[in-house]
Amino acid sequence: MITISNPERYIAGLYPRLSNENIEVSNGAVVETTEDERESGSISNQKLFLNNFCKENNIRVYDTYADDGYSGANFERPGFKRMIADIEAGKINMVIVKDLSRFARTSVGIDKYLEEYFIEKGVRFIAITDGIDTGHIETSEEMVKFKAFFNEWFLRDTSKKVRNGKKTRAKEGKVMTTYSTYGYKKDPLDKNHYIVDEEIAPIIKEIFEWAKTGMTPSDIAVKLSERKTTLPSEVVGNVHTRNQSEIKRGWNRNTVIKILRNETYLGYVRNGTLRKVSYKSKKILLVPHEDWVIKKGMHEPIIDEATFNIVQEQIKSRTGVRKKKYDWLLKGIIQCKECGKKLSVLPAKQKNGNIIFYLRCNTYASATHLKLCTSHNNNLEKVTNIIIETIKEKCKDFLEENKYINIANNTKNNLLCRKNMLKNEITSIEKKLKDINNKVDKLYDDKCSGMLSDEDFSRIYQRTLENKTALNQRLIELRQDEEKETDGIDIYKIVSDFVKQKEITREMLVSLVDRIELSENKEITIYYKFNALNFNMVKNNQNEIVEKVC
Repeated sequence: MITISNPERYIAGLYPRLSNENIEVSNGAVVETTEDERESGSISNQKLFLNNFCKENNIRVYDTYADDGYSGANFERPGFKRMIADIEAGKINMVIVKDLSRFARTSVGIDKYLEEYFIEKGVRFIAITDGIDTGHIETSEEMVKFKAFFNEWFLRDTSKKVRNGKKTRAKEGKVMTTYSTYGYKKDPLDKNHYIVDEEIAPIIKEIFEWAKTGMTPSDIAVKLSERKTTLPSEVVGNVHTRNQSEIKRGWNRNTVIKILRNETYLGYVRNGTLRKVSYKSKKILLVPHEDWVIKKGMHEPIIDEATFNIVQEQIKSRTGVRKKKYDWLLKGIIQCKECGKKLSVLPAKQKNGNIIFYLRCNTYASATHLKLCTSHNNNLEKVTNIIIETIKEKCKDFLEENKYINIANNTKNNLLCRKNMLKNEITSIEKKLKDINNKVDKLYDDKCSGMLSDEDFSRIYQRTLENKTALNQRLIELRQDEEKETDGIDIYKIVSDFVKQKEITREMLVSLVDRIELSENKEITIYYKFNALNFNMVKNNQNEIVEKVC
C-alpha cells in the first residue's frame, strides 16, 4: 500500500503507455489480445486509474504524458520526451505510472532513470500496482530490479516468439506488409493475399513495356509525370487518393527503378527483406537478396517472366555505366543548403581530354524535369581547396588562442596510455555484464523448468544482482573518466595534425567537421564538431564560416 505524506509538496506527471508489443503468441503464430484485454490496459483506463490514485492521495496533477503505440524497449517516445522536458524545466517533481512495465521494459533504462536521473532531479517515482515508491526507503530496490529484469525478459521472449511466427508465415508465402505493393490490393477475404488492382495494373504493364523498348527510368518518369499518373504514394492500403502536393512533386527515376526491380509483379511474395538490429533498437537493416524468403505463384502476376528478365538485363547494363563510383574527399559531408540532400559528383570531359568533376544536387539529379531544386553546379576541386584552406585557418587560430594547453610529449603519452587502459577495462566490464545477463536468463529458465527452487533462485539472483550493480557503477565512472581524457588530448592532437598535414585525408576531415552546406548562390557554410570542447573560437555553439566560391 502506497501512502503519500505531505502531498502538497508534489506536482505530478502521469505517464500511461500502450504499445503494439502487447500480444500473445501461441504455437509460433501471432495472436492479438482480445478486445477486453486491450481495453483493460488502454490509455483511457490507465489515465482513469492514475487520476483516481492522485485524487485519493490529494496529489496535484500538472499534466498527462501519454504514449499510445510506442514500445517500452527504448525511450524514443514523444510523450516521454515531453515529460523529461517538464522535469528539466522544474514543472513536475513526481512521476506516476500504473506499473513498471508502462514506464520501460529494459533494466538498463530503468536503472538509468530510477537510480540516477530521478534522484539527481529530486523526482519521486511511483509504480502503483507494483508497490514501488522511491519516496520510501522501505521500497525494495531488489524488487525494482527484479521487475525490470522480468519485464525485459518478457520483451525479449515475446520478440523471439514474434520472429518465429513471422518466419513461419514467410515460409508459407503470406503477405506481411502493412500496405499493398503498387498494382495490387489486399484480398478482402484474406489480408495475407494479394489481388490485382485493375486500375493500377495497366500502369505497371506500360512501365515495363516502355523499359523493354529501351526507355530509361528518367524518360519513363517524365512521361508519367506529364500524364499526371497516380503515384505509389497516393495509393494507401486499398484506397486511391489525389494528393495535389504529390502530383506536383511527380515521378522520379528511383521510383520507376523500384517498380522495375520488384519481383512481386511476377506473382512472388518476398519476405525477410529487412530486419531489426535488436528488439531494443528501431534501426532497420537491409537483408542481402540471397537471404530473402521468396515464394513463387502466390498471386496473379502482372508481368511475365520473359519481359521482367529483359528489363533486368537492360537495367544492369545501364547501371554499370551510370553508377560508376568515385571517391572524393567531401563525399557524404557536403550537402545542398536549400533541400538538405547530399551533393554528388558528375564527370565532364574537356576538349583536351581531361576530366573535371562538378558537384550536383541529388534532388535536382533525380527529377530534373520537376525543378524541385537547382543543380548547384560547382567545380569540385575549387570548392574543396577553399574548404580545406578555411578549416586550416580556423585550426591555426585555435592553436594560437590555446597555446597553454600544449602538453609536453611525455605527458601526452601518459594520457594516451591511461586512455587505452580505460578502454580495455570498459571492454572487460561490458563482457562481464553480458555474461551476467546470460547467466540470469539461464537461472530463470532453470527456475521455470523446476530445476531450481524459488529459494535458490532468489539467493543466487540476489548475489548476481549485487555484482551487476557494482559493475554498472564502475562502468559509469570509467566512461566519465574516458570522456575527460578525450577532452584533454584528442581534440588538440587532431587540430595540430590537420594544420601540419599537406595531404588531408577523409578521416581527418570527418574528425573536425560535422557537415558542409553549399547554397544556390555559391556560399559555403562549414559546421564544426566543436560544441562539447568549449573553444574560445566557438560562437553560438556552432562555428560558421561563409566563403564565396569564385
